[in-house]
Amino acid sequence: MKYCFLILTSVLFFSCEKKELPAKKYDRGNIITMQVSMESNYKNQIWYRLIDNKIISTNLKTDWDIAFENSLNGSHIILNGANAVKVYKTNFTQLSQVTDTTGIAANGQADMPSGNLDSTAFGNWQTSNTVYIINRGYNEMGQLLGFYKMKMVSHTTTNYIFEYADIFGTQTFQANVNKDGDYNFNAFSFIANAQVNIEPKKTDYDLCFTQYTYLFHEPLQYYQVTGILNNRYNTRIAKISHKSFSEITLSDTATTFFNNNRDVIGYDWKTFNLNNNLFTVDVKKCYIINDSKGFYYKLHFIDFYNSSGVKGFPKFEFIKL
Repeated sequence: MKYCFLILTSVLFFSCEKKELPAKKYDRGNIITMQVSMESNYKNQIWYRLIDNKIISTNLKTDWDIAFENSLNGSHIILNGANAVKVYKTNFTQLSQVTDTTGIAANGQADMPSGNLDSTAFGNWQTSNTVYIINRGYNEMGQLLGFYKMKMVSHTTTNYIFEYADIFGTQTFQANVNKDGDYNFNAFSFIANAQVNIEPKKTDYDLCFTQYTYLFHEPLQYYQVTGILNNRYNTRIAKISHKSFSEITLSDTATTFFNNNRDVIGYDWKTFNLNNNLFTVDVKKCYIINDSKGFYYKLHFIDFYNSSGVKGFPKFEFIKL
């Protein structure tokens, strides 16, 4: 009787237990091919999002000069590397004392392309009360954009105030840049005399196609390169060198080192041949991108020219893993 009871109990238990439903397979879609238009002179900065294959915004690289960190306790100032902007810290404390560009030619510094905020050219400006000389760099035609002098006045959890002037001009301006936590940085243009909208909201994009300043070591010199910088907000990228694009799967994300430097993709997915004056794209260089929403993508480049043979049109393939 006891044996029969146990059988009956087991039958009731297993008949009442809910069946496990198979997990719904996530639709990763098909491989997407995309091409963006930086133009042959690389004048455009293009802000792009992978999840919906969308260009969020495009601006001329000359639309801004410097930008200010937006986090509540943030205080970093970055330079527009697309124009090869450089800064030099003088020994003067008043704008009126700076009347020429002495010092910046030999000692001007640019930000490191890694985007590490401990490696900005402005550095820890809060510890000094000095004037900075800013070389605005060059436009897409290679023309010099001019020199400005700048001094920080105050910095709070909500804004930055600074004064500045054309180094050869007579008028001094004071500017206010407000913080907005929805953005990584807010930009400022000396020519427009105003805060300008450049970088999209930090949750709205993944990659920026742009020129930027790179420090080469042999010989030691700054040089403008053309490539991709990723969103610094919760975006990680891994280089994949041991597998082809088609072989990369989601399982590779568990054994791959991810880096949050801004220039992991960088510029060297292409090389320039001096003999034929052409760029060649290395399709074997692949990347896994982990975006701010947690999705993984694999990506590689397949061209740098448009259908008319004009350079400055990066073309790439990607798919969600």
